Amino acid sequence: MKKYDVIVVGGGPGGSATAIGCASAGMDVLLIEKGPKNREKPCGGVLPLVAPETIEDIVGDTIPDDVREEPSELGLYYVPPSGRANGGRVRNYKIHNVNRGLFDQWLRDLSEDSGVDVRHETTLTSVKTTVDHQATIRTGTESFSVTSTFLVGADGVRSLVRRILFPDLKAPPMIVEQEHWRAEADIEDCFYGFFRGDVSDSYAYLIPKADSVIIGLGVVPHSVPNVVERIDRFRQWLVQDFEFIGRERIKREMWSIPFGYFVPGRERVLLVGDAAGLCNPLSGEGIRLAVESGEAASNAIIQSDYTDDPLPRYVRNISGLAGMIEELNRFVRSLDDDGREEFVRNEIERGRT
Repeated sequence: MKKYDVIVVGGGPGGSATAIGCASAGMDVLLIEKGPKNREKPCGGVLPLVAPETIEDIVGDTIPDDVREEPSELGLYYVPPSGRANGGRVRNYKIHNVNRGLFDQWLRDLSEDSGVDVRHETTLTSVKTTVDHQATIRTGTESFSVTSTFLVGADGVRSLVRRILFPDLKAPPMIVEQEHWRAEADIEDCFYGFFRGDVSDSYAYLIPKADSVIIGLGVVPHSVPNVVERIDRFRQWLVQDFEFIGRERIKREMWSIPFGYFVPGRERVLLVGDAAGLCNPLSGEGIRLAVESGEAASNAIIQSDYTDDPLPRYVRNISGLAGMIEELNRFVRSLDDDGREEFVRNEIERGRT
């Protein structure tokens, strides 16, 4: 039974950032990823203005051009409930456009270059959280056990690690529906954020991607109308305000993101990214938050020096991000369409100062 210092479950941005940080400090790290190399990841694939510099500082490398989509940089355009006439572009703001599958693989490759034992198409099947954590993992038809001093759950909104730690915890999700279209529309090179209560409980969006566009939205589970009916309503809004003509729907995707909880972990088991509930409810963006929480987790583990519990230090390290997400969740849940109208108006005005 091989012994590692750290086992990281989940090879997304949060898991890779944690693994890179720990391995760079000389720790023996196992990173397991359930998908194959370069697997597609349902995601809008955008990074906010400060994210590239933040990510590059954490992982120690520059985001390569070949993981970016065209257009590689987007403006930010907000549309309120009253429609395009009262919306507009937020000045002096850029959003970075990436291919999520290639971006995640770049980070896993960096992990491997840092000395991490990266295993693709490998899943966690069980774990016993004792003084040394004993995990059973499966690759294909082969199962084997490994142990570690520390365990990190970076395995998404439906985290198995979190469910093992807190079997009775209710972790509310938001359902995201996304469609890829070959389409014509009166749009600029912008990330478009739409806010209207009968379309989404939180946000809807349009993103140009090379020769296609992505449209999507988030709703709470069991909403009436449901997510499929709402995205039909959203398309009609796009037809009306943006002359949207859908020539071919390439694919449709649906997944979940966190919406209203923060769970950092327990003792020598830490949760990062979506597994911890770190996702921006106003945009669905979680890549930067995952990477920053991964850095916070690795720093807490390193500073524990194998003897202290890293959880209190991790909670302190991540308190700013967790507080921001908690505040945004309260804000989003409190909004009616008058509030959404005011939010868009204020954001556009703020960008002009």
